[in-house]
Amino acid sequence: MPRLDKSPHPGEAFQEADNTTGGTGDWFDVAVLVENELSSSSARRMTELYQIKNTSLRYHLVRPLGDPSARTHGLREDAERLMQKSVERMEALQAPVTGVVSEQEPVGALLEVVATTRSQEVVIVTRRHRLATLLHRDLASQVRARVTIPLIHLIER
Repeated sequence: MPRLDKSPHPGEAFQEADNTTGGTGDWFDVAVLVENELSSSSARRMTELYQIKNTSLRYHLVRPLGDPSARTHGLREDAERLMQKSVERMEALQAPVTGVVSEQEPVGALLEVVATTRSQEVVIVTRRHRLATLLHRDLASQVRARVTIPLIHLIER
């Protein structure tokens, strides 16, 4: 069964996942910020990128709810449904994965996942945003300014 945690704080969801190795540290953890639903194509591209690693991989997906003033109960249900599909797509590729929908803003939610899981890399999966690209303040730019680990920005096709 795919793991989808419904905790409002991503760190709580990933603390349990982090303990699955017994603290041996033999996992390569990747924190993944998913703007919407992870497509089959993006899931495949991401897992292919990490096939060259000579270690066990573990993906930690986080999807922020967005603007607090626009949140409704239906919005959370939709976000959880999309996260569930994303987790299932990764599992279909035999990728160990956990996922959470966060009430935090995107950068904060991702940074919490990175800290909690001690992720070695970050992947941000977004749609193409022309305005954000022009202003150089898209999510990838914001995260890149705040992390010291490698970051990959996958743009949905």
